[in-house]
Amino acid sequence: MVKALFFDLTDTLQDFDWQIQWKLFIPIVEKEFNLKIEPENFRQKYQQVYESYRLGWLKNDAEFFKLLFRQLGFNASKAQISRMAKKHLEIRKQFTKLPKDYKKTLNELRKSFKLVVVSSGVAPWGYYDFKSIFGFDFKKDFDAVFFSSEKGFLKESGELFKLALKKFKLRPSQAAFVGNSYCDDILLAKSFGLKAVFLNKKAEPKGKADFEVKELRGLLEINEKLKSL
Repeated sequence: MVKALFFDLTDTLQDFDWQIQWKLFIPIVEKEFNLKIEPENFRQKYQQVYESYRLGWLKNDAEFFKLLFRQLGFNASKAQISRMAKKHLEIRKQFTKLPKDYKKTLNELRKSFKLVVVSSGVAPWGYYDFKSIFGFDFKKDFDAVFFSSEKGFLKESGELFKLALKKFKLRPSQAAFVGNSYCDDILLAKSFGLKAVFLNKKAEPKGKADFEVKELRGLLEINEKLKSL
């Protein structure tokens, strides 16, 4: 019997468009430093530094941008780092949004399950999005939140699952993980003994998922089946 639903964050609990981020943010950086940036090099360096941030090796946005600009070969002042960190947050409202019926879906699911976020993401950005953009208190919407940047383990290590299971005294079979990536979410959850619900936005094969839904609110249609899984 499933007693808890564990959720991925990006493209599961919030929709996110990386391409729009690059289109918006790269010109801002170019203007700040008065130079032309090669987009692919910027994206690669950004992703490399992002890996350190989501592992908790960097403690805040200032450290993130200080390292990013150093990797890019920019001589960035503290004021420039601060401005870029602020701009980076401000533009997020243009490329992230909540799924339809987000609040209604969570309110209904909460009646039957513990709700937990398990994410290989950066905590400050997740908290910012939900509080400043969406207007929700992230920690009140969920019974527990586990970010890799706060715990020091990526989701794929399985350690975040273990922490969540331990907190609620659950066996793996008593939790179902909801995610949008078949490889990174569904196969991962199954490998650690959890049930898996595939948020299948691209009409991919269901594979080893226990259930599949096309959108987050589709969980309400399989609510009863989940409880007895």
